[in-house]
Amino acid sequence: MTTLTVDAFTTSADGTRIAYDLTGPVPGAAPAVVVVDGVLAHRLPVMRAVAAELEDRVTTLRYDRRGRGASGDTPPYSVDREVDDIAALLEVTGPAALVGIASGGFLALRAAADLGAGVTAVLCHEPPYDVASGAAPVDPRMIAGVEACVEAGDRGSAVELFLDVVGMPCQLVPRMRASASWADLEAIAPTIAYDGRVLAGIALGRRALMCRWREIGQPALVVDGTASAAAVTTAADSLAGVLPAAHRVTLPGHGADVPPTALAEAVSSLLRRAGVP
Repeated sequence: MTTLTVDAFTTSADGTRIAYDLTGPVPGAAPAVVVVDGVLAHRLPVMRAVAAELEDRVTTLRYDRRGRGASGDTPPYSVDREVDDIAALLEVTGPAALVGIASGGFLALRAAADLGAGVTAVLCHEPPYDVASGAAPVDPRMIAGVEACVEAGDRGSAVELFLDVVGMPCQLVPRMRASASWADLEAIAPTIAYDGRVLAGIALGRRALMCRWREIGQPALVVDGTASAAAVTTAADSLAGVLPAAHRVTLPGHGADVPPTALAEAVSSLLRRAGVP
């Protein structure tokens, strides 16, 4: 079977150029997986390693969500446009499973509800919100506060605000600001609010995910790690409890520390559950 590694672009419904890479067999020759990153992330190294683990039997597409990396961005933002981006990527791969990382898991679930058979299965890795809690899905600062900082031209403060929202100790922020990755975080700071709107859409709006769980009938794998925060484990348990065809898995480590072989096996397990050999 011919395998490839390629960097390319596709065009979303609103004309936005979306950058992606492919690893594995040519599209259509094997099962396909599309990786949906979470907040402040794009094309994570761990998922590159997972793609390499699977390259002889799965086509893996990693992409830059709009406003990140080499992808474009077209205002105004809406979650619908991000779903359109995924639809455009599925035109490249054919029907595919979605692997959603953190907040990207909820975007993947929204796409599964909206796109139906185009999405064959969903893996949600370390979901950040307990859907059974009754709490607001997102701190308002992650949307309004970040947008105000970006509008004022202060992207660094937007990143700092997000770090405060997620509970990073303030004494660690100067060290982060001095790191080589800080400029990359500032570059995609506007997209923090995009993930905020994805999370808000769990409970708000006429198509709130909380009213649509039964529409997500695709096989789903909800994953945390042995070293995940207790809140993440609770969130994973609650999400698995509401999805009609969900299975819970705990992997060694957590987040980017999960061994690629273990995450690759989870993806393979998901594809088997979807009836893909």
